[in-house]
Amino acid sequence: MSSAGSTARSWSTRRRTSSRTGSNALGSTLRDPEQGSIWLFLDDNQRIYDADLRIPPGFMHYDLTVNCRNTQAIHEAVMAFYEGDIELDVKGPPGREVVRWSGADVGAALAGTLEFLVDREEVLPQDIVVLSSHALERSGVAPDATGRFTFTRDRGKLGANVHFSSIRAFKGLESPVVVLVETEDLDPETRDRQMYVAISRARNHCVILERGS
Repeated sequence: MSSAGSTARSWSTRRRTSSRTGSNALGSTLRDPEQGSIWLFLDDNQRIYDADLRIPPGFMHYDLTVNCRNTQAIHEAVMAFYEGDIELDVKGPPGREVVRWSGADVGAALAGTLEFLVDREEVLPQDIVVLSSHALERSGVAPDATGRFTFTRDRGKLGANVHFSSIRAFKGLESPVVVLVETEDLDPETRDRQMYVAISRARNHCVILERGS
């Protein structure tokens, strides 16, 4: 996990890498290649794309072992999908338990969850993101979540708008509240890593709605 100011909010297996060399392509992006620094944040648990990143020579490695993003409850849920031999710590407050729901009508459950979060718990719609194995236009749940809220691909859109995104597209971002749907459609090969990514996007609260009996 990350130190509080890191852009990628890296987890403890993610290695923070720095270099003061301007002799590579990354160095050429610096305003001052001789004095500037480059930081890379890597996490094998978030490897959800088939890509091989090769670290240029001249970088030093540091293990980030403290989670400064999530509550303790969310951290515990994320750890169910963690693979690694580094002992992790969490500095967030205890927080609420991750809510897990299973049933046949996920669309209705999603609409009801949004109503509850906004009306009863006074969460702003802009502070909620719905994450899915599918993008909004390919989701089978989004059209069934009839209610007063409109799903949008745009973050921070005011009014009764809730951001809807695939897990892959939301990687590297975060939201106070995450509602996770359509996990049954996740690619089996990357399912655990996508669950790790999805749950860890939530700073304060996470709700998981799954199709089941």
